[in-house]
Amino acid sequence: MRWVLLLTVFPMGAFQAATDASTSSPDLALHYPSAQVSQAVAREMLDALDEEYARVRHELGCVIGAKITAIVIPLASWEAMGNVAWSGGMFDGRIQVPLVYERSRVGPRMRKVFAHEIVHACIARFGQFPTWLHEGLAQRLSGEMLSHDARRGLQQALEARRLPALEQLAGGWSGLSGAQASLAYAYALWAAEVWTETEGAEAVRQLLQNPGRVPELTGRLNEALRR
Repeated sequence: MRWVLLLTVFPMGAFQAATDASTSSPDLALHYPSAQVSQAVAREMLDALDEEYARVRHELGCVIGAKITAIVIPLASWEAMGNVAWSGGMFDGRIQVPLVYERSRVGPRMRKVFAHEIVHACIARFGQFPTWLHEGLAQRLSGEMLSHDARRGLQQALEARRLPALEQLAGGWSGLSGAQASLAYAYALWAAEVWTETEGAEAVRQLLQNPGRVPELTGRLNEALRR
């Protein structure tokens, strides 16, 4: 399962056709399809979103201010909207995720999707940041870990000079193929791992408050990943 940060804003009518119920907390408003999600499960979703928001807010030091809107969309509607096959969620100012939960409950998979998109929401509050940083931190803070095979594949791609410099992954990724997306996400996660493990969480918080330091960080990581 992969995620994508998109800038496309779908009209609310597209969501209203797929979601007809809502519930909210002080920080979040959740919209969901009542035909597929019971009120009890919607409350579980909202609780999971609140918990992940509190955790991510602590990690990144972000305060969003206005309520976050989260929209859970039936899978058929999600696919009909033309979302790329490898995307597992989307943030364009609103958290949008397809309805994929385990045994009609909120399991680890959906919680991870929520956490991933909340990271995007938090980072966006600090300003404009490159996609590799968004996706690297979103994976890292949602619990993704590089497999041994993925790490080996990255090292081989690096040795073969098939990995671009990180700054070449700063723009949108929606046009990537599945294979390209898999490599890009693994590369972004690798960069985030090296960054957080060598410089620590406080360095991440400081950089988010100073977007102008991103080129300096990018240069350091480009060197570190090639050692």
